Amino acid sequence: MSTSARLRLLAIGAVLSLLSIFQMGYATAFPNTAIDAFRDYINETVADYGYTLSTETFSWVWSAILDTWFVGFAVGSCLAPILADRMGRKSGLLAGNALNAVSAGLSFCAVTWPSLVLFSISRLLFSLAAAISMNCLILLLQARSCKQLLSSEASPVSMRGVMSFYAEMAFVVTNLFGGMAGMRSILGTNLPMLTGVAVVLAVASVLVVIPVAESPQFLLNKRNDTEAAAKALFFYQRVAPVEEECLDKGAENEAAGSIMEIFRTPHLRKGLLLGLCALQVAVSIWPIVFFSTDLLRRAGIDDDLSELVSTIMLFTSTLCTCVGMVLVEKIGRRTLLIISSLVNISALLLFVVSAEITPFYSHANIGCIVAIMAHGGSYSIALGPIAWFIVSELMPINVRATGQSLALAVNQTIALLLVTVTLPLHDRIGAWSLLILFVVPGTLALIAIYRYLPETRATPIDHVILALKGIKLPADALELDSPRKTLNKSKIYEAE
Repeated sequence: MSTSARLRLLAIGAVLSLLSIFQMGYATAFPNTAIDAFRDYINETVADYGYTLSTETFSWVWSAILDTWFVGFAVGSCLAPILADRMGRKSGLLAGNALNAVSAGLSFCAVTWPSLVLFSISRLLFSLAAAISMNCLILLLQARSCKQLLSSEASPVSMRGVMSFYAEMAFVVTNLFGGMAGMRSILGTNLPMLTGVAVVLAVASVLVVIPVAESPQFLLNKRNDTEAAAKALFFYQRVAPVEEECLDKGAENEAAGSIMEIFRTPHLRKGLLLGLCALQVAVSIWPIVFFSTDLLRRAGIDDDLSELVSTIMLFTSTLCTCVGMVLVEKIGRRTLLIISSLVNISALLLFVVSAEITPFYSHANIGCIVAIMAHGGSYSIALGPIAWFIVSELMPINVRATGQSLALAVNQTIALLLVTVTLPLHDRIGAWSLLILFVVPGTLALIAIYRYLPETRATPIDHVILALKGIKLPADALELDSPRKTLNKSKIYEAE
């Protein structure tokens, strides 16, 4: 690809990602900083029915409302591969974005004409739509390491990591936007305006998908339309395929595999479990995104500073994601994942210790602020993005969509259980709840990653599979496009 074609592809990826994931990141973040407005909204709504909520009861109700996200996302993750394989990556993304627009409209109606039930339904619907959009977006943007040029998705293999990072970049940017919008000094006291912003951007996300091309891989292997696949490839990469490549789909592109195939095949099962371990380490981001303002308040930090720290944390995460986009194609996935996971778990442990010491030494709560910043930064620089797409780099193409969606569905179910009890358990035992729910399981998952995860950066899928099987790679199994190696790429293609 020429430089201009690469820049054009990066621009397409940026626009698609930002608008498709806006509702997901924005609506996930603004309840954190706008928690006082939502507390008043919930109390006023239930008061109409003659109820009064205690602090502990509010924790359960608020957690239940926020946790509808995990239910919807788990269901959407199961639906995503079906839509992506039957309708197409673009069509699946379009369906997810359209559903996002509907959910944004319902959320606006729920706070304008107060209805707690409608607000809960809107969050359930938007999480389902977010899962469909996220999965289809990653499948569309992420490259496929295979012999035939037309058997790739939208981006070339050398841009696999950068394009995969776009989903995380869009998430943290829209998180930042949502966190800032939820501040009392901006829109945090005006819930109709706060939710109305999402309606406009959600509609834009539908319109922007319409003119883009379908995935070349889907058109070639699912619809057997070589001509359309060639046009789609030119749309994304501005290159024309060689005629012989249009005729041979390759051995890897066979019928879509099933969940049972993953469970029955040892190396596929191992890849799925490693992906789940990475997601388990990253799952602690949810209590931080949802409850950081409240957790900081409980650690003795005043309301305004807690709100400000939560917003700065999102800004820091955005900057770290930019750094991560540069590092992801220069440093191995395994190295980045392990280092960022260590920092992430250590930050959470620092928060626990600092919060528990604060009653005896008030200045110890500074450690909570440092911990929140380090946690958000380490998640965004590598842990979060890699955890979300690592499964797709451990699976051959015929089970890739199924494996990725299954991993996300299982992870969101686990997250649902953990996050639901975070605030209520914190009411009982304090910050030790974070140690029990996130630090200990995350540490065990990291040990498994350290022992068994192979390197996947620019590595042919055949070599990844050999590593998962425990077979030592041949001496010439070198990374694609490595600046330190001069191995002829035709040898690599032959290996695939």
